[in-house]
Parts: sequence; C-alpha cells; structure tokens
Amino acid sequence: MVAPDAVFSHGERPSGLWAEVGPDRMRSRGLDPAGLEAYYRDRNLLKAQITAEHVGSAVLFFLTRATPTTGVTLPVDGGLPEATPR
Repeated sequence: MVAPDAVFSHGERPSGLWAEVGPDRMRSRGLDPAGLEAYYRDRNLLKAQITAEHVGSAVLFFLTRATPTTGVTLPVDGGLPEATPR
C-alpha cells in the first residue's frame, strides 16, 4: 500500500483538491492561505514538497517487484513525526 500525504501537483494536470480545501484548512489553523504549500512542506522531516511523481515512483517500486515484499505500507510524506511508528 502506498500512503501519500500533502501531494501537490502543478503543470499540465494540476490538482483541484488543494484549491478547493486548502484555503479553508489554512484559515481554520489561523494561517495565511498563501502559505499552504510551504506549511505542508515544512511540517515534514525532510522539508520535501511531495509531488505526484514521488507517489508514482512508490507505486512503480511495488509494480517492478524489486524485492519480495508483501503487506507493506510505504509512506510518501517526507517523514511525518506524528505518523512515524514508535
């Protein structure tokens, strides 16, 4: 299973999700909606902006059967401290 978080997409096929829910989400946190992408990038440990290409690479990893792996969840989130198993 691939578990992405805060995926932003630009270019030919931008996602409409963040345009729809992003501003209200930021306002509910008392933050400026213009800082949406920076907020999500800066909250992960790698300070990475997660893109659709990152998610696609994770899917391809499983599709190529590069390792004999089953029953795995692969987070594609830049490392979220709240989601890291302890």
